[in-house]
Amino acid sequence: MNIAVWFTLSLLQSIQMKKAMGWIAWFTVLLSWGCIGGATSGHNTAAKLLRAEYQSTIDNSARQYFVYLPAGYQDNTDKKWPVLLFLHGNGERGNGQDELDYTLIHGPLYEAWIQKRDLPFIIVVPQLHMFNMGQLPYIANRSPADIPKRLLAGVPPRPDMFPSVKPIVPAEPVADMSAVPPLLPDGWERAEQDLLAILQNVQANYHTDASRLYLTGISYGGFGSWFMASRHPQLFAAFAPVVGWGHPDLMPPIAKAQTPLWVFAAGRDSAINKNYFYPGIETLRQLGHDKVRFSMLEQAEHDAWRQVYAGEDVYHWLLAQQKPVADTAITVFDQVHVLPMDSDKLLRNQRVLVQGDRIIAVGPAAELALPDGATLIDGAGRYLMPGLAEMHGHVPPLADFSGMPARYLDDVLTLYLAGGVTTVRGMLGHDQQLRLKQDIASGKRLGPTLYLAGPSFNQHKVTTAEQARERVRQHKQQGWDLLKIHPGLSLAQYQAIAAEAKQQGIDFAGHVPEAVGIEQAILLGSRTIDHLDGYMAALGGFDKVLTAADMAPLVALSKQHNVAVVPTQALWRTIIGASDLAQLLRYDELKYMPAGVLAGWQRYLQQPGGAYYSGKTAALHAQNRQLLLRELHNAGVTILMGTDAPQLYSVPGLSLRRELPEMAAAGISNYDILRSGTVLVGEYFADKDRFGQVKAGQRADLLLLDANPLQDLTALYHPAGVMVRGQWLNRATLDSKLADIAAARLAENQP
Repeated sequence: MNIAVWFTLSLLQSIQMKKAMGWIAWFTVLLSWGCIGGATSGHNTAAKLLRAEYQSTIDNSARQYFVYLPAGYQDNTDKKWPVLLFLHGNGERGNGQDELDYTLIHGPLYEAWIQKRDLPFIIVVPQLHMFNMGQLPYIANRSPADIPKRLLAGVPPRPDMFPSVKPIVPAEPVADMSAVPPLLPDGWERAEQDLLAILQNVQANYHTDASRLYLTGISYGGFGSWFMASRHPQLFAAFAPVVGWGHPDLMPPIAKAQTPLWVFAAGRDSAINKNYFYPGIETLRQLGHDKVRFSMLEQAEHDAWRQVYAGEDVYHWLLAQQKPVADTAITVFDQVHVLPMDSDKLLRNQRVLVQGDRIIAVGPAAELALPDGATLIDGAGRYLMPGLAEMHGHVPPLADFSGMPARYLDDVLTLYLAGGVTTVRGMLGHDQQLRLKQDIASGKRLGPTLYLAGPSFNQHKVTTAEQARERVRQHKQQGWDLLKIHPGLSLAQYQAIAAEAKQQGIDFAGHVPEAVGIEQAILLGSRTIDHLDGYMAALGGFDKVLTAADMAPLVALSKQHNVAVVPTQALWRTIIGASDLAQLLRYDELKYMPAGVLAGWQRYLQQPGGAYYSGKTAALHAQNRQLLLRELHNAGVTILMGTDAPQLYSVPGLSLRRELPEMAAAGISNYDILRSGTVLVGEYFADKDRFGQVKAGQRADLLLLDANPLQDLTALYHPAGVMVRGQWLNRATLDSKLADIAAARLAENQP
């Protein structure tokens, strides 16, 4: 039977079965006596090669991947088998249907299926999309005749190794990789979500050992192995990239997780620069990673993978690696409508799987397997979206301060979560606050994930340019995530901060000192301009009507230099004197704040003042700020959600119900408002973690809502539940915590 006939019959059969069983759940043996020579049948001990269906998240196409079941798999259903994910090279791309067979040419699957070796792994082999690679000569000129056949008896001869015509020369490690792209174009990183979903389905449908999930790949797949290991270092027990180097930028997560790896390079490689292997490996060493093996096969050309996989060593080494699996419990949001936030599309009737602090799979409920023993959260008729971020928030220090109740810190953290805020960029560091951040991350204390600015840079803390530089170095060394700028700095001091921050690789953000001005703040690289600070001063917008034309040059400059803004419009309306005082006093959420805090807020209303107070022109000032926000948004400047809580009448978490209407009034759509607190924040912190979307691999920060926030933002104000780093807080739990805080406030005020 030729390939065309076999594939037509298989496709007709699959269409009928898919209707009954769904795309991802449907597994069957298609490789029997046709395309690749036939599987041994009739005995449970025989190895099997299966094709599994899935729908790609890249283009929604129907695709397949190989699942190899080793000999003896069906003999003992109690046995848990290790899983080996193989990522092929560039020449084996294809449509994931009839072209999937090209993935049999190289790698562990070639060894296990074509060479009939007894490799004790469940081997998983997907196929990368073609993207723009189809015109490459070695792809365009390939033929189905290149696909090796599994013989009924014996095995085919192995192909010859590439001739080693390139001379062996000493390696010359590259000192600076900053100008070298970390990944190849259109590589496996584009299939990340597909790979995670495939692995989840394999683990759900087969007898797999969760502690022994391995990853390997060749050439393009070697680069892909580095990428996947960097993105998901806790997922894999070990990985082995072959003739694909890893960029130093990918190394910190791998080193932190101490993921074992064995790297293979070829001494005569004419396709991959062997010198590029050393910087990444040296970076791992400098980061304290002591589980790295590196083999340079000096006589080999680019196809060194033939030598690697034909031997025994790599398989024995992989099997010797095992990671602890302390908690494999899975939580499932079932039959839920998902707003993934990679677009404004709503995915209906989905199933979202969470394990630990990660989303591990998202797919249609009819197709995504439900793991045994999973905890189900009923999502029927409800909506699931990423947790929100407070990009200009404040968190009390661990030590008591200013006469606040001892429980005030935990109350603030709880209020953020109750308001759906699962990430806070804390914008003023305090003593021991870094320990608080770690306590939350480790689970010792419940609260949103914190990214923290250090103590303020202002005229009292910084008096010279050299002192400014030294303070930047100190903050970087101490582990703060960014530098907080306050008013009062000179231009020379600000320039010194900006220059040293760039050298140290740390962001600075916040206010714009008067002596600096908004233009210089943007040009010098402030990561965000908070409170729209400096714009009105430059435009004269405190007491005269501004037009869009007046704002256009600064708006264009902001866009050109990729600065983001955190508007905090609701708070600033109060600060400048434009709020309705009677309305402020009626805010229901005030019952959660200590009496001392409320008294301070009331004093400001009675005697407003300060550098930002506008007095009689406050309404005009507020109008100009709203127009500026509209123009920045229309120009495509990044807007990040923030309220500056807890400040004047901005209660942590719950202050979003005051800020979001201000953003909507400035002409920002519901979807873009949601983006400002989810996916855009995830992009901002992309070097630290992955969150802000409902996708596999992202941090499990989620809001379950009773209504669609794309249609009504008030759906955010009373979530049915909040998940923070995989910990689920249902509505009853949130209500109980809020009631406890309110009761504590009442008790504190009793004589």
